[in-house]
Amino acid sequence: MYKPIAVSLILLVCSRSLLARIGETEAQVMARYGQSIGDIPTETFGPVRGFALREYLVGVKFLNGTSAMEMVSRNDQAEIKPQEIDALLKKHGADVEWKVDKFEKPDWKRWRTQDGSLVAVYDSKRHFLYVNSKAFYNEQGKRY
Repeated sequence: MYKPIAVSLILLVCSRSLLARIGETEAQVMARYGQSIGDIPTETFGPVRGFALREYLVGVKFLNGTSAMEMVSRNDQAEIKPQEIDALLKKHGADVEWKVDKFEKPDWKRWRTQDGSLVAVYDSKRHFLYVNSKAFYNEQGKRY
């Protein structure tokens, strides 16, 4: 009797990781990631709300009450492998297909969703994956 309950709890805890989506409210993000570890100052984006997950550290930038960007790194700061990136992008884009997008910046990779609503970039030197709304990505591009 206890075994099915334990298995259900394990599945619930594991399924909570890395399912937040761009455009969600802070309450929705917290329901997915759990309690925030607080704001993390960043030079580029200003403060982002931090979440410590089992394998990843996630920083979420909220604008006008919804998430506009998520930055993801492994807790050990190791490279995020291509299959991990694919899985993370699928979780962020749900049923939307991601396409590799030509990017002229050395040591970076970029993807866009087929509908154009999301843009992701991976910094292979610092090992960060950034998933952005198109509007947030375009606004950041004007600044740098």
